Amino acid sequence: MKYEVFARINQGDETKHIGNVTAESDRLAKMYAYNTFDEEDWDMLAVVRQDDYLRVSNDPKPTAGVSAGE
Repeated sequence: MKYEVFARINQGDETKHIGNVTAESDRLAKMYAYNTFDEEDWDMLAVVRQDDYLRVSNDPKPTAGVSAGE
């Protein structure tokens, strides 16, 4: 499974996409991200499953009347 990796150096800084890792589980993805991107003293390092992205661009424009559950 592919995971995207996001980080920020200082609290309050912008969170940036810094790369990706491939792993068989969430636990391994966190370990791989930590070991791969350990060159900074990150305030926050996070992984997101690529399958969990909710794409906004290139989708039809959201319309009125869409419920919060959609």
